[in-house]
Amino acid sequence: DNLNQPAPQSDRTHNVGATRADNLNQPAPQGDRTKQPSPHTWRQAPRAQRWQPLPVNVGFKPDLTQLWGVQIVTAIALFWLLRLVLEFGAAITNDLFIRLPYLEPIQAFYDFYYQPTLPLLIGLAILLVLSPWLIDALLKLFYGHKSLSVETLKTHSQEAVRVLQRLCRERRIPVPKLGILPTDAPLALTYGNLPNTARIVVSQGLLKHLTDEEIAAIYAAQLGHILRWDFVLMSLGVLIIQIPYTVYRLVAQWGERWEGPILRGTTGAIAQIAYAIYWLLRWPLVWLSRIRIYFSDRISCDATGNPNGLSRAILKIAIGIAKDIEQQGKTSWLLEGFDLLMPLGYRQAIGLGSVHAYTAFEPVLAWDVLNPYSRWLAFNNSHPLTGDRLQLLSRYARHWKLETELNFSSRAEQPRPNSAFRLQAAPYFGILIGLILGALLWLVGEVGSIARIRLISWLLYDYWWFMLGFVLSGFSIGTLLRINSFFPDITPSTRADETALPDLLANQDALPIDSQPVRFPGKLLGRPGIANWLGQDLILQSRAGLVKLHYLSWLGPIGNILLGKNRPSHLINRSVTVSGWFRRGATPWIDIDAIATSTGKTSPSGHPVWSTILATGSAVVAAYIILKGGF
Repeated sequence: DNLNQPAPQSDRTHNVGATRADNLNQPAPQGDRTKQPSPHTWRQAPRAQRWQPLPVNVGFKPDLTQLWGVQIVTAIALFWLLRLVLEFGAAITNDLFIRLPYLEPIQAFYDFYYQPTLPLLIGLAILLVLSPWLIDALLKLFYGHKSLSVETLKTHSQEAVRVLQRLCRERRIPVPKLGILPTDAPLALTYGNLPNTARIVVSQGLLKHLTDEEIAAIYAAQLGHILRWDFVLMSLGVLIIQIPYTVYRLVAQWGERWEGPILRGTTGAIAQIAYAIYWLLRWPLVWLSRIRIYFSDRISCDATGNPNGLSRAILKIAIGIAKDIEQQGKTSWLLEGFDLLMPLGYRQAIGLGSVHAYTAFEPVLAWDVLNPYSRWLAFNNSHPLTGDRLQLLSRYARHWKLETELNFSSRAEQPRPNSAFRLQAAPYFGILIGLILGALLWLVGEVGSIARIRLISWLLYDYWWFMLGFVLSGFSIGTLLRINSFFPDITPSTRADETALPDLLANQDALPIDSQPVRFPGKLLGRPGIANWLGQDLILQSRAGLVKLHYLSWLGPIGNILLGKNRPSHLINRSVTVSGWFRRGATPWIDIDAIATSTGKTSPSGHPVWSTILATGSAVVAAYIILKGGF
């Protein structure tokens, strides 16, 4: 019934709201750009005044069975991966203690290695029960978290308070505990284990840069996670990955204090291993992180009747995150460590939020909406494709007969043939074919065992080795097939023109395999020192926007750690020229060929060499396994 009431009238008009967000709405300084920019202009599209809840057949279909199914799969995958990591860690640690003098293996590690399930379940249950308070403690200790009173929130958004109180009253749950973080990046986090212990924490930047109705739309979306109960598993998962991430952060900071190569190298290696574990454990959570956003966006629209306000909020969050990275000169620990709980991933915000002064949003978002393979290429993303979300919000607005904040065009011509996508996915197709061949050998061996044909029944006992060999062979062949297309020559005639970045982002048909040789001048941003040995935080700040950089030594990630002389982290905060291959994916990036300063100092990368070594090594190992039947 409350949804049928007139929409609350904001105390601020749209013009006043735009004044509050002036830092986000105004174009960036133009400087000496060679092309005249065409900045995005806010339409300030209206909200519904009277509305009914969205029908199930409009936009995203809110199937709770699907949401719960994804949560079950996520929980199982996270448990088994965590168990595997802990078993491996316990075995390696005790083996190391045996080899080192004056140290003895830890018996508890042996006990856990042989019977890990029960202690792991007990540990996870304890973390789940304590998760709200443990996350509170992390946010207070490292990020300055403080409580936020309802009265203070009212001064920024009276509508947000009304929406929270109304929805909680209707669902008979208490209003979540509110908090605030002293950062200028617009952020919002929801965590807890029950509605009674739920928290909604926002940043000072969100209250500063968003208008009354946009703040309300974000709070309604955050409350949607509580109403759909997806916040419980996400809170536990984020708490788990904070353990290796905090180790990575603290060890990297501690290692910077040492001058000696042994201590510095040891702390650097530990920090990179912890970061790798963080990324590994993060992976099972990304599917749930993506799908739950669609539910929360829909709940926000039903609660506020304001899909256009939510669209503007998402775009302003992207702009604010990009500005925060530019101002700090790096990605903050908070943005990376807690990105799974945020309304928008920081990696998506880097490109989208930094080019708004140079182009409209629709051309940049067209890839998300019109590229037929965009969803396949977003499988590893923590959040849904931003263009896909905003197109759904536009569909909700049209259902209520509203003008839309963004106008997405439809594809005028047929999509390109999928030969490029097959080449893009060649290594993965090779792995899939290897798995199929291994399964066929198992089937042949099973038939031989049942029929007592010894000539083929032996395959039943060795098929695992054959499957591994076939998988490595498929990966090797697929990688070699695409390597020339993936790394075309960068010629001296490649012009240094960073103003081409918006045009590259706007190519709706591009795939990562469509390697565009580029040479962009700009400023290298990222974390200095040990925290960036793997190149995990490298961003080029050009005059036309930000773009993520991927660095890899010719020995791969291990070479990033061992070959310290060529690490690009030495060039942080310096003016550089980056040459490499621009790739348009769900998160646009440049695979670095080389980074050069004006003084002639260079940091060469080794992507093509490493790909060749990896493919060749896989082929050699595969041949040995298949011929020998194992190691």
